[in-house]
Formats: sequence, C-alpha cells, structure tokens
Amino acid sequence: MHRQLLSLMPWLQAVSVVVCQANGQPLMVGPAPSSRPAATVPVAGAQAGPASGIDPRRVYFNDPDALYNRQAEVSFEIVADLLDRFRPQLPEPRERKTALLLLDGIFHEPWAPKRPAVQAFHHQRISQAAKEITGSPPSQGALIWKLYDHAFVVRTPTVTLAFDLTRGNSAGAEGFAVSDEVVARIVDQCDVLFISHPHGDHADEWVAGRFIEQGKPVVATPELWPGKDLTAKITIPRRQAHVRQPLPLANGGRSLDVVAYPGHQGNLPNNVVLVFTPEGLSFCHTGDQANGSDFEWIDKVAEHHRVDVLMPNCWTPEIARVVRGVNPAIVITGHENELGHSIDHREAYWLTYDRTTDCNRPVLIMTWGESYRYSPIHRSRVH
Repeated sequence: MHRQLLSLMPWLQAVSVVVCQANGQPLMVGPAPSSRPAATVPVAGAQAGPASGIDPRRVYFNDPDALYNRQAEVSFEIVADLLDRFRPQLPEPRERKTALLLLDGIFHEPWAPKRPAVQAFHHQRISQAAKEITGSPPSQGALIWKLYDHAFVVRTPTVTLAFDLTRGNSAGAEGFAVSDEVVARIVDQCDVLFISHPHGDHADEWVAGRFIEQGKPVVATPELWPGKDLTAKITIPRRQAHVRQPLPLANGGRSLDVVAYPGHQGNLPNNVVLVFTPEGLSFCHTGDQANGSDFEWIDKVAEHHRVDVLMPNCWTPEIARVVRGVNPAIVITGHENELGHSIDHREAYWLTYDRTTDCNRPVLIMTWGESYRYSPIHRSRVH
C-alpha cells in the first residue's frame, strides 16, 4: 500500500487544485498552469483524434494543463449531447440537470477561462445563438436566448430586446471573449440595449457603441462611462417604481413602454427594467439587484403590472421573495458561472437549484447560448 501511495505522489502534485482563496486569487499547490495554456495544451482534436474517440495520450504526469483541458473536452462531449437531446423545458428532465452540474465542475476549476476547451465551448455556444437570432422572428410569443453571464436576448414578432449584452471580456482571460464579428451579428438584429449598471460583466462599451452607431437606444443609468462622448447619447430613464414611460425605437415608429425600477447593488444604482412590447408581453431583467431596502417596491410589482418573464440574478437576496413580489409566469435565472469572479462567487447552477426551491413560480435554468420559446399560455398558470 505504501508503495502504491508513493507511486501516486507525482500525479497528486501535478493535478493539485485550489486549497484556499486570497483576495479572490487562487493559491495553488504545485505548479500553476501556464498563463497561456494554448501553447502547452493540445487543442481539441490535435492529438486526441475524433471527438468520440479514446484519448491516445492516456498519461498526463507533470502536465496538469493538458489533463484539465482533456478532462474538460471529455465532459463537454457529454454535456453537448445531453443539452442537444434535452432542450430547455418545463418540467425539466433530469438529464438537463446532470449536464448543468457537469458544467459546474468544469467552470469551478480556478483557471477555467484560460482553458482552450472552455473557450471553444463559449465561442461555439454564442456563435450558434447568433445564428439562431439572425433567423426569422417567432409568429407569436417570444424566443429568449440566455448568453454569457446575465446577458439575454428576447425576440417577439415585432421587436428584439438585448439585456446586459457583452462579449465576455469580464472573464479576464485572453481568448475567452467572443469575437466582435459574432456579437455584431447579434447587435444588428436587436432594437434596443438595456444596461443595468456599469460593471464590466454587464456593460461593454464596444457593444453599446455599435447600438448607438445604428441609431438604436441604449438605456442605462447616468453612472455609465462618465466623461465619455458615448454617455451623452445614452437614454437615461426616470427611475420610478411602477411608472410606465414610452421608449421610441428607431425605424418604423414602434415604441416600448418601460418601467425603470430604482434598484441598487450596494450604493450603486442598478436599473431593474420591466419592458412591455407592442404585443403586450412583458419582460423584467434585474441586473445585479441586491439591496433589501428595495423590497418596498419589489413586494408590490405584481399589484401594478402583469409580468410574463422574470430574469433575475441568481444570487439576488431572498430570491423566492423577489419572485413572489413580481409573480411572473416564468422565471429564467441569470448570472451563473461568471468566470471572472472568484470561485466562491462564480454561482454554480447547483446553487441556483438550491436557492429557487421555495419559489412559487416555474423556474428554468439555462446555460450559455440556449433558447426557450415562451408562449402567453403560461399566463393562465400564474393565478
């Protein structure tokens, strides 16, 4: 037995992972991965052969970068198969939860955003979503895409809304962000961009600039990019609970109604927007809503407005209370697995399952690039 343990020591040292966190930075036992793992880790298929084949290397002694990347590749193969066969739906098949929990394991490795396999997964998922978004709009109801972090795109027969859309630079790893070209294809299909607050995982100056160049409104708080030329062209709504205000759109005389609820994350103003489309559908996106004092109006949203879809940050305090106050037809959570956050604040999918157990409305959990077709028939299930 002692000989067996001794023979394992090189492997244990090579693949040791985080033992603690200090100021959000991982402390490693043994060698940390290369800051540019693509130079030392084979990309998918380079040595492993077909995606469904057996890895010919088999041995990863003293090469933890390669081990972690190949481990992610193998897991992603299973995840992709499960997500393809079990699309977002209610009630949720157990297989979907299995896939999301597998993703948690990959994304909670400290250096995940630097791994080629993780970057490839992100690029592929968002590229596929962009392709879908450029397709025909739904004939009724809405198509809802969840992109990276807390970004959503909502498309109805007449309008397409973007919420907190970024390229993913907040992950903090070279090569992780989606290309300008891919995100531009999404922007080109959208009519308006809502930015909840200035944090980099919700606000992307390049994305906002693309909207502005096309004459499309960008709706945000005045704290967004102070002193920049772009700021003067941003639409600043009146932050007032329950009060609808018109928002004209470019081209065609269409308009939305918007309630800009006065939310907060600490001392930072955070718009919680409730958007009404020409079809009469309504979508609420919370940004990083976090302050307990705001329950003064959160508890009363449903008394003033009917909400179809609530898209809350998964870690918002007392999420079940938020859901009761808004009383949407359906909840689609966001902000899981922001890879730029420390491990303890990456917000795993399994944690969202735990947090939403007591919610009195249907909750749908999705990963990057997935879509869900919402039908107003869900409204009949609210009361």
